[in-house]
Amino acid sequence: MTTTSSPCPRVHVILVPGFAGFDALGQLEYYAGVTPLAREWQANGPPAPPLVLHYFDNLPTASVATRAARLRQYLAKRLARGTLQPGDAVALVGHSTGGLDIRKLLFDLEAEARYPGAHVAVDGNRDDALRVPPGDLLALVKRVVFLSVPQRGTNIADWLRAHAPSLPRRLAIDEARGSVLAARLSPVNDLQELAARWLGGALRSDLFLAMGDAVAEIDAGAVRGDPARIADAHEAASELQLYLTHIASDFGAIEDLAASPALEPTSPAHFADDVREAERRAWGARGIRTRSYATVGRRPYAFEPGEDVAPWKLRSPSSAPLARLVEGARGRMDAPYLSGYRACAGGPFQIPAGAPAVATVFGTGERRPIEAWDSDGIVNTASMLWPEGEETRLVDGDHGDVIGHYHLVEARDGGPRRYHTYDLLRSDSGFTAATFREVWRDVFAFCASAAEDVAPGAAA
Repeated sequence: MTTTSSPCPRVHVILVPGFAGFDALGQLEYYAGVTPLAREWQANGPPAPPLVLHYFDNLPTASVATRAARLRQYLAKRLARGTLQPGDAVALVGHSTGGLDIRKLLFDLEAEARYPGAHVAVDGNRDDALRVPPGDLLALVKRVVFLSVPQRGTNIADWLRAHAPSLPRRLAIDEARGSVLAARLSPVNDLQELAARWLGGALRSDLFLAMGDAVAEIDAGAVRGDPARIADAHEAASELQLYLTHIASDFGAIEDLAASPALEPTSPAHFADDVREAERRAWGARGIRTRSYATVGRRPYAFEPGEDVAPWKLRSPSSAPLARLVEGARGRMDAPYLSGYRACAGGPFQIPAGAPAVATVFGTGERRPIEAWDSDGIVNTASMLWPEGEETRLVDGDHGDVIGHYHLVEARDGGPRRYHTYDLLRSDSGFTAATFREVWRDVFAFCASAAEDVAPGAAA
């Protein structure tokens, strides 16, 4: 494929969501508040090349290999169509599983680039499809940002694999899909929405408020007489139905996120150390620089430093989420955070011999020790300390904070959805709007530095 160089080189920042992720479901955005922050940084920050934001809508729970293949197709289409051009630079930003998707993408592209004639076919039939060489995609990627990525897996995936067998999970998903379909055919049962909102208040959990909003937003009957909002409701219902269908058809990410090693590792979380070192060498040879941010939630349990915490077993009261809580934790933290933290605390994940157990606190430079049982409520924090090791930027916050879901913010006026963002895990970790701003300003500056690595007039 022959293309011309971009007359005005840009840095394309591609935001890749994590497990159960999406671009947007109705007004609910995965990366909430990032666009206005990017515009603010561009307007008021130091001189920098234009940043172009792309929100990648990945499959929510598919295997990492499938998600990486989808990301490869996405990039190839944008290069073939001229959105990405030689002379531009690409910065891939992955949150949680999204970071593993990026590693798998780069790993696969490197393997394919060794074969002459290898290509990604897009936009066309068997005879006239555009053929994008994997080397052309690799040449564009200059920066990779890892946000709360389970580089060595996370115990919560092992816990879910053991306690959420496929049949009950499928039944629950089928029930949810049926509810969405029923809501499209008739007015939503007010009791469904009220129950979700009541649970949100009773359990102090914004997760249930989000569920209530999802029910309300697909109710076309609530906006009767307004064709535009009726269309929005139908679109939100279609997005939610498709989202649930994807989850029902492929839940392979749980295996790829487990901390226990796989027999045949296809997920970067399970790569051996020599393969990881080969990844780093390949990135260096390509001029790809990385930056990692690790999130660590407030400790709700009275675990001791170095303690080998027992896994949470449903039939063992002494391992339950309400056992061994520190004073005041139950009042400050919600049930989803306590449950997620406890599931992460015990399990197969251990800090590997020779791997760092210290990270650098973002903004202060302080070195802080990390325990194997530390987490952000979803991912063991020590699992995030790769490839930067002790230089990983440590942020006090839970798994949802860093993507903008750290506080409750009202939705746009006039619609049935009450809130735009939520404090999805109430961890009492001290994450604020100022923290969010500073982290993302740091991300934008790192991504913008990619322009320094692109030679003027570069062409394929």
